[in-house]
Order: sequence, then structure tokens, then C-alpha cells
Amino acid sequence: MLRSRFIVDSGTTLCCLLGDPIAQSPSPGMHNSGFRSINLNFIYLSFRVTEKELKNAIEGLKTLGARGFNVTIPHKETALKYVDRIDSISTDIGAINTVVNDDGELFGVNTDVEGFINPLKDNDIPLKNKKCLILGAGGAARSCIAGLVHEDCTDFVILNRHPESANKMVSYLKQKIDFDVNICMMNRSNLDRNVSDSDLVVNTTPIGMYPHVGISPIPKNLLREDLLVYDIVYKPVKTKLIEYAEMAGAKVIHGYEMLVSQAAGSFSLWTGSKAPMGVMRRTALQILGV
Repeated sequence: MLRSRFIVDSGTTLCCLLGDPIAQSPSPGMHNSGFRSINLNFIYLSFRVTEKELKNAIEGLKTLGARGFNVTIPHKETALKYVDRIDSISTDIGAINTVVNDDGELFGVNTDVEGFINPLKDNDIPLKNKKCLILGAGGAARSCIAGLVHEDCTDFVILNRHPESANKMVSYLKQKIDFDVNICMMNRSNLDRNVSDSDLVVNTTPIGMYPHVGISPIPKNLLREDLLVYDIVYKPVKTKLIEYAEMAGAKVIHGYEMLVSQAAGSFSLWTGSKAPMGVMRRTALQILGV
């Protein structure tokens, strides 16, 4: 019989999200609707966990027999210290977002990389030898660069408000993967110079994220029809950057597509079942107000 509502019992399997903050995350809604749609006795909860509390939280979930959990800001790098093994992609980028509990052994995985790349593949967008402009140098930028390098993009420019942070990130990545990169301060002159010379622009910064919805990291007049713009911000669904790109006739990828795709990767790892992408996407968009 289809589980049309949650019936939590002694057989319910726990998955969850650890982060700080987590209040606005669509993940519980996406995963729980997915579990219900294929009749799985799973539940997904979110827990606000500070960096100081992370080790104890992970040990507690392991002791309780949780099937797995996601880690989000600011824990994706720190969580590496508290798992037993990690996949090769997580080794490359030095961050995980998903943990699977296999009978007490914690396996760390990064589904952000496939979550970022899959929407590009789904839209049949060729990536080989494309010149990529990355805005930002945080954990999301690591995942995006690693995914693009695996798809034979090797020419990058990174613009960041703090170039020293970008240099640190690149130094780590270059120990694992090979790519060419220039790093510059994120300012108007460098945007002018590099947007015009790029095939793909990826915004990994929080610029334009709710509640600061009226700003774009790239001025409207720099966007053009033959540019691909990928904004990983998912709230609002149509950021000011996406709005400007559409006005210019550019191809766009919305942040919610990465959100759903990375969640589907976690879902499949925990359940052994194919994620119901349609259900999870519809739920995410409902939560995000579309």
C-alpha cells in the first residue's frame, strides 16, 4: 500500500541534514516526498549543528543507526575528518556532502559534482574545451571546477573578492586534477574583460540569493546571446543574473536543477532505489514558491 502520509514506527529509517543554517533548506521536503512516492519507510529531518558540535552529532547518528546524512555549509570540509572512507571525487576536492552508514562504517561521498554536471548533460550542452568563468572560490566552486575538468574543460578564470582564498583552493585542487587557471579580484574591470572572453559563466557566490534578490554579480550589459549562464543560487528560482541572461537571449541553467540532482544522488545511495526526480523537482519548486 502506498504510504500517503508518514507513519513513523520502529522500522522507520532515518536520514538527515546537518548544517548551520538549515531553516530554509528544501531538502526535507524533497526527500520525504520522494520516499512517500515509492513507498519507502524512510524519514528525512534537518538539524542545526554548529562546527563545534559536528563530531558529536555524527557519532550520535552512527550510534543511532541512521542510514545516512547530508552535510551542508559550513561542514563539507570538516566532515571529512569524521568518516571512515571517501570516494575519489571527494578526495579530489577535499569536501563531502553525503554520508552513507554501512553497518557502522561511514562512507563519505560528494554528489555536488554530479549534481552540477547532470543538468548540463541533460540539456545536451557540449563542455569540451570551453572557457569557463567561475565567480567565487568556496566549496561549491571546488565541486563545479572538478566536474568541468572531468568533462574536459581545462581553461578557467576565477574571480573572487579575496584572491588569496581562490589561490588556496586552486593549490589544493591542482594536487589532484590538472587545469589552467587565472585568478583575479572580482571587480567591474575584471568582469568586463573576462565575461566577454568566456563560453560559460558559473556563479557560485551568494550574490542574488534571498533576501538580497535585486542584485546580480554581472551587469546586464555584459551578457550576450552566445553565453551559457549557470547560477547555482536556487532561491529565488529566477535570480537577477538569470533574468538578465534570459533578456540577453543566453542559455541558462537554474540553481534548483543542481539542488535536485545532487539530492537525487544522495537518495539513491541511501535507498538503493532510483530517485523519483520528477516528484523531488516538483516539491522543490513548490517549496521555493514556483
